Amino acid sequence: MISQKTIERLSKIGSRDFFITSLYLNLDHTQKHGQYKIALKDLLKDRRHRLDEFRKNKKISKEQIKSLEDDFVRIENYIQHEFVSKDSGKGLAIFSCSATHFWEILELPQPVPNHLNADFDPNIRILSELLCDYRHYAIALVDSSKAKIVDVNLGFVREVWSVEHAITGKTKFGGVDGTQERNAERAHDESVHKHFKVVATEVEKVFDHSDHMWLILGGRQNFLPQFESLLSAPVRKKIVGHIVIDPEASLNEVLGKAYTIAEEAEAAHEKEIIEQLRGEASNGGKGIFGLQPTLQSLRKGGVSTLVVTKGYQAPGFVCHKCFFIGTPEEKGKHDTCPICSGPAHNVEDVVEEAITFAYMQGCKVETTNENSRMRIMGDFGALLRY
Repeated sequence: MISQKTIERLSKIGSRDFFITSLYLNLDHTQKHGQYKIALKDLLKDRRHRLDEFRKNKKISKEQIKSLEDDFVRIENYIQHEFVSKDSGKGLAIFSCSATHFWEILELPQPVPNHLNADFDPNIRILSELLCDYRHYAIALVDSSKAKIVDVNLGFVREVWSVEHAITGKTKFGGVDGTQERNAERAHDESVHKHFKVVATEVEKVFDHSDHMWLILGGRQNFLPQFESLLSAPVRKKIVGHIVIDPEASLNEVLGKAYTIAEEAEAAHEKEIIEQLRGEASNGGKGIFGLQPTLQSLRKGGVSTLVVTKGYQAPGFVCHKCFFIGTPEEKGKHDTCPICSGPAHNVEDVVEEAITFAYMQGCKVETTNENSRMRIMGDFGALLRY
């Protein structure tokens, strides 16, 4: 399963000498059987045609061409003869560089657009957008004696922990003063409290060892406040909603309510990020927007969170010698890097290069849906470290 760390690792695999081929395939089972093989055939046909043009124009070396040709053959053979589509897999990503013996396959639980390209870095923008479209969160379902923790990552659901404790019952006793009955009730309450503490500890463990963004609590109304109070402050801050539901309800019923909460949480998070960016930038604080100013801050290592509208693209250039990325205006009419005088390679989408560079630096990347507030800010901006 992909995560922020997965993308950060891929962002650092780039080569200065050879291209890395990146393939994304849509395996959605609602498509015609074997449609992804036809899509791959079309993608390879287009890329091989471009490669022939590069060969004729001698734009890249014979060694680079050989590596790309080997990539295409290996990918084609894998998809046609080795790959078996699984019911749980709706997307596939393959990264290959034959010259450096790099080969990695990622099976994805959500569909992705069919895409094939070659660059000095892996194409990670599609993975980045996938992480923003399907946030990683956990659901904790709690009863007085039972509990389970459900993990939802990229829309893929799995139960990661469950427990059932024997709880001391509330026995009714005869007598005048009710002492025995109160003692029994106290023992019952202590037993439930102990059960809740065990569950809270497991929830804390989940958040200690993962990149979960949110927590949703579910159970009977009278139990949720008591259980929530046992969680640490950092974990409580991740709670985005409560599901008042019978703990014996089906998982599908629980997930239906959880998905609604997650959608609302995502909309609120996106609005908060955009408003924070707008506020910081307009007040001269830790925020900036616009392509050229944001790229400049990124080059200086000053970006904490890169914010980009989904699908936004802009032309630019990149220097693979010193990793300078910039706009056409910064390069001017020259074909060399303004910093190191190395070759300046024009790129159709400098935003993709910026996203890769951001992950290389350990920045967060937030992809927002297209909206008027981001459009005013040029669809591209950043929250700054300083």
